[in-house]
Parts: sequence; C-alpha cells; structure tokens
Amino acid sequence: MDILTKQYTIGNSLVINRIGLGTMRATTGAGLWGEPTDRQAVIRVIRKAYELGVNFFDTSDAYGPGCSELILAEAIEPFRHEVIVATKGGSVKYAPGKIFASGKPGYLKTAVEASLKRLNVEAIDLYQLDDVDPEVPIEESVWMLATLKKQGKIKEIGLSNVKPAQLRLAQGITKIVSVQNSLSITNQTHLDFAKACAAENIAFIAYCPTAMIDTDKAPKYRQKAAELGITLPQLSLLWLLRKSSNIIPIPGTSSEKHLQENLAVWQLEPSVLS
Repeated sequence: MDILTKQYTIGNSLVINRIGLGTMRATTGAGLWGEPTDRQAVIRVIRKAYELGVNFFDTSDAYGPGCSELILAEAIEPFRHEVIVATKGGSVKYAPGKIFASGKPGYLKTAVEASLKRLNVEAIDLYQLDDVDPEVPIEESVWMLATLKKQGKIKEIGLSNVKPAQLRLAQGITKIVSVQNSLSITNQTHLDFAKACAAENIAFIAYCPTAMIDTDKAPKYRQKAAELGITLPQLSLLWLLRKSSNIIPIPGTSSEKHLQENLAVWQLEPSVLS
C-alpha cells in the first residue's frame, strides 16, 4: 500500500479519507462543558469539512457531555449516509474540566443506547472505549461492546487511550479495528505502537495531531516548517501521514481557515519531508 494513500479501510467496510475531523473542542464550551458559543458557526465548519473531502468525524458522549454528538448529528444530517462517525463511551464528564473513567458493562450499555439516540442512527459506525477503568478489567468492558455489536447497535469496535498490553487483552474478547491515542511530530510517545497496529491492519487514530506539546522540540520543528514554507500544523500532519499508512490524524478546529490549511497538505509537493 502506498504510504501516502488518501484512504484507509477501518475494519471490513469503513472506508475513510485519512484526515478526519475531531470535534471535541469546537462542539463544546469552556472546559469541554456545555455548548459552544456559536453553534451555527461550528455546524458550518463541519459541513465545510465534508465539502473539502472529510468523511470521517470523531466525537464522544463525554464532550459536553452529549452536546458534541447532538451538534455533529445536526451538521451531517444532509449527508449522513456518505460519512463515517466514530464516537466513544466509558468516560463520565461531571463538571467543567472534570472526568473519570467508567467501564462497567451496565454503564456502557446505557451509554451506547444514549449515543444512538443523540446521533439519530440505528447502528454506530465505530464505537471506541474512551478510557480504561482501573477498577474494571478491560475484558469486561469490551465484552459488553462485543455483545452490543452482535445486537447490531455497533458496527466496529475500537479502543482509546490504551497501551499495547490492554489491546492484547481486548483482542482476546473480540476484533479491535482501531486504537485512538495522541500522536504528533512533537509527541511521538505512541509512534511505535502505531506502527505495530499497522502490522495487524488496525487503524491508529491520532488525536491532538497538531498540538505542540513538547515545547523543547517545537522550535526545531517550527524552523523546519519555515524552511519548507508550510505551517507547523501542516508539518505535523504530513509527518503523520508519511510515518505509516494506518495513521489517521483527526485535527480539530472551529476555523474554516485552519480547516483548509490542514487539508491542504495533500497538495504539497511530494519532495516535502521526503
């Protein structure tokens, strides 16, 4: 497979373009709590992303909580059958900036049912365990998701914020098609994990792909971006796309300008970062 291919198939049938849209911050208020200040502006950005070729949208029931799924559902309603939606459950948002993991099977069952209603779908394309509950074996959490998949409420199952050992345990219960962890040019902690996932045809969904977390490295990469005539976020996205064909960056933004800049990486000269 060409490492710079624009598409990737998650599981057996979820064909997506390799730059998705993360909706966490754009679809929530301060502290990821409540609705954004301008709901309609966010909807316009989501629809603009679709116009520009994005067909993979990521959300979670914890964003808001619930607000993100509702806003996303409204935004994509005109083209719902042409896009893939990934949501997550297993994290409970109880106050601005406050969240804890809950992987109890009963809770996850309720969470999936609620997401189905908010997203207005009969089956969720990709449902990911948002975090691993330290008090619940991951096998129990994944067992419930596998049960809901058998019932037709989930099409594919993924994991978020996990380690390789936890992935192995989950795979003992059911097929896992995606891992969603942080990854960017300045935060390469999970790069080896991403490449290991590629060997098993597991998508690696990179969240915070343009976040410059490592302040020590950021100046070096900022200089590199300037030399290439591109922005630092573009440099990070291009780096991710070229590291492994299973990496799917999901940059989030509420700005059409930033959205267009992010997606412009496909038009950059092939020699960049070669």
